[in-house]
Amino acid sequence: MYKPIKPISTKIALLFMMFLLLPSFYVEAQEKTEPGAVLLVYDSLAVGTDNEGNIEALQRLLAGFGVTVTLLARDGYRAGDMQHFNKVIGLVNASDMADSSQAYTDDLSHFAGDYLHIGGNVPAMVSTKLHLNLIQGGQDSVKLTVRSFTESSIRVQDTAYIEQSEGKAYGEITSGSIAVASPYGVIHEGIAYIPFFRSKHLSEWAMSDVLRDWLGITAESQSYVAFKDIYPFSDLELLVKLADRLYDAGIPFIASVSPVFDNTDYPAMKRYLETLKYVQARNGTILVNAPAVASTISELDRDLKKQMELFIDTLADYGIAPLGIGAEMYWSYDQLYVDHAMTLFDSALLFPNEKVMHKARTNTSYAFPSSLYSVQPDEWANYEDKGKVIEPLPMDTVITIPFFTNEEELGRGVQALMNSWLIFADYKAREHKVQTANHVITSRSGMLQVNGESLSLISERTSISSEYVYAPEAEQSFVKWFAVQNKLFIGIILIAISAFTVFFFLGSRMYKRKYYK
Repeated sequence: MYKPIKPISTKIALLFMMFLLLPSFYVEAQEKTEPGAVLLVYDSLAVGTDNEGNIEALQRLLAGFGVTVTLLARDGYRAGDMQHFNKVIGLVNASDMADSSQAYTDDLSHFAGDYLHIGGNVPAMVSTKLHLNLIQGGQDSVKLTVRSFTESSIRVQDTAYIEQSEGKAYGEITSGSIAVASPYGVIHEGIAYIPFFRSKHLSEWAMSDVLRDWLGITAESQSYVAFKDIYPFSDLELLVKLADRLYDAGIPFIASVSPVFDNTDYPAMKRYLETLKYVQARNGTILVNAPAVASTISELDRDLKKQMELFIDTLADYGIAPLGIGAEMYWSYDQLYVDHAMTLFDSALLFPNEKVMHKARTNTSYAFPSSLYSVQPDEWANYEDKGKVIEPLPMDTVITIPFFTNEEELGRGVQALMNSWLIFADYKAREHKVQTANHVITSRSGMLQVNGESLSLISERTSISSEYVYAPEAEQSFVKWFAVQNKLFIGIILIAISAFTVFFFLGSRMYKRKYYK
């Protein structure tokens, strides 16, 4: 006999609905939380002060760790902004400025994620969790030691040195303002503090030690050497000599080469490709350098993505496997450059900014799975501990050298690399991927592949003839007729000149006879 179903209780119904809605709640929470992202909040750009440029330096360090960075000025902070992040960095460049955002201060006091504070005006939450006891300094010249690196006479002002704290300490600061050495930084349970940070100083490397542990990075890092400013009109024979010298010295290297978008069938381009293929065969790795940007006002007058793909395809068809892009760091903060060029690569070498030319600026960076932190040769030489094998910096680091202009420069540069105690790694030993509509280029354990087929790394340069018709001749009519006509006119002119000469001679003789009579 049929029995009616009893009505479901209200509690059971509510539980059932919560079970159905649980995935959507979970997805929403996932969207709001970005474990691989960092919010960087700063109070001032510090223009005209010793701290100028430290924001960009911090951005490059974070990029070297493969972190997505959202940059935000404190006076533009809105309540709740930091709740979308697990990690927040507060950078104070002007400790004498009034707090420009009460919303930021309030949110920070209740923030449950990891927080790194740099500079003065240390938040109460940081002082409490680190059990900080600080010593206020004045106008000081400090000595900073990081592992085996040392830099003296760093000028700082109104710095709060760490006298006592809880947690792991990094580096060492000595100064006349403090009786004993003070740690450069300290971390405890996700909360970190650093008294000062400068660009183009050893504090960049000291900061990298702190950032590695604060970000939870465990992967091993490597050191590389790269040469940039290589163009089709560069001294290609000099590039060949560089490749040979480094190959003989057992030093793998990277060449960041300028792309060519037009006239790829010209002999000059063929010679360029032959040279790059030879460089690849001599344990060199090819990266595609970002093209020059001419204007910040108008949009690019070309389809950048198609042109980048054209150059990559040209290289691939010639047996050359580019493994990444070389670009100034601001490219990764521009949506147009990211969408039209950078997303073709999963690896990048980010140079310091020289001339910022944005097209579609964004405050959130594009992070690469593999990214290199660029260091200048003189910067490395200043801190290098001579006579010892140097451990790599905490992030993948590349010594970036402008391509040489003559053999004398080349000789000095190669000798400096040979004398260095740094061990250089082979870039293509890591995993990299470049993809266009026509080609998929990969590397793994030193093996290069294009569309799944392995490339040969044995190459002999092929001589390219300079005899080439750069512009095909247009079809012409009546060419022979005009040639005959020209000859006819020339003949008539010559006859007229001859007749004039004869008449002039006869006339002069007649005139002389008349004068004598």
